[in-house]
Amino acid sequence: MFRFMRAILGWIAPTRHWYYPQCDSQNHLPKAASGARVSHLGRCSSYVETTIGTDWFAEYAWTKAGSAQKSPMTRNSMNHSGREITVSAWLRLYIGQMQRSLDAALDALARSVTPVNVHASRTQMRRVRVFLRTFRLAFNPAQLAVYENALRRLTRELSAVRSADVERQIIERLAEDQCIPREDGLQELRAIAANARSRAVWDLQAKINENAWLRRVERLRQSASDPKLIVESQVPMAVMAALVIRRRRRRLQRRLLAHKRSPKALHKRRLKIKALRYLLERCAPNNAAVRAELKQLRLLQDDLGEFHDEWALRRRLARQRRYLRATIDIRSRLLGHREQLLHSIEKHQQHLLRIWKDRELDRLWNPRTAAVA
Repeated sequence: MFRFMRAILGWIAPTRHWYYPQCDSQNHLPKAASGARVSHLGRCSSYVETTIGTDWFAEYAWTKAGSAQKSPMTRNSMNHSGREITVSAWLRLYIGQMQRSLDAALDALARSVTPVNVHASRTQMRRVRVFLRTFRLAFNPAQLAVYENALRRLTRELSAVRSADVERQIIERLAEDQCIPREDGLQELRAIAANARSRAVWDLQAKINENAWLRRVERLRQSASDPKLIVESQVPMAVMAALVIRRRRRRLQRRLLAHKRSPKALHKRRLKIKALRYLLERCAPNNAAVRAELKQLRLLQDDLGEFHDEWALRRRLARQRRYLRATIDIRSRLLGHREQLLHSIEKHQQHLLRIWKDRELDRLWNPRTAAVA
């Protein structure tokens, strides 16, 4: 019976697709050498340990798909022709959708460099990078490196404008609260922040008007539409999405339970929260449990983002020697607000941990593949 399953598997998922020669440090994928015994990941009817000669993940996915015929996941992850959507088909459609959204955001940014357009472009680029990094084993390494480098360079070009926007918004908020005397040099600091933002916008507009910017955008579009970008695979997207979400959630759970409060640790936590949120928004069903989890993830991401922005401003003001009275007042106000943010972060973390504890953490979820089919 096992030889028959192996033969069928060899026909469905050839060895050249989805082969993992060694353990991956970030995805924690076990080594799959011929003759090695590998325990299948995840929760199924029973943990099966088998000798694998071709592709351990394809064999696991095929076994899961075969044993889940009565599960609603298999029925809900079908396209209009009745066939189950594979990872390669889903990624090809979704990468195309995200790239079109990114093209629209970059076109709006080229017309007008506003905080809204800068934020929209950066957010869309980060979404694409999260999915490329999460499903990177589904892409050809050479084409993936070109695509990621193009995204990384464009994201870096927008960092200066974004930092200037955030700094100006924080100073303007403190000025509107009238918590700092104007005669202490607050107006001068507001003018410095406004001038820094104007210089960053002018520099970005100059880059956008150059041919190098157009070549980068065109290279980005060509990389997204490269037919060699995605490796053909017969692995069901439902199984892959379930494994990815489970792994991301467990990593984040470990970080939340560590209770580290350093700015660097909180920033890394925010990045993991953002990645899990993007995956849940696209690869999880729209039910009450997922909506509650997404709500806490958004609140956590907002608080952690505000914490990081204020911490970066405090560090910059610590190096400033002009208008010391206003600088000291702003830093003291931000330091007092820091405790409020930490309390809010801890509260939302406990809510999120409670949500995960109240329901089954390892539940297999259906990706919303019908939306892209």
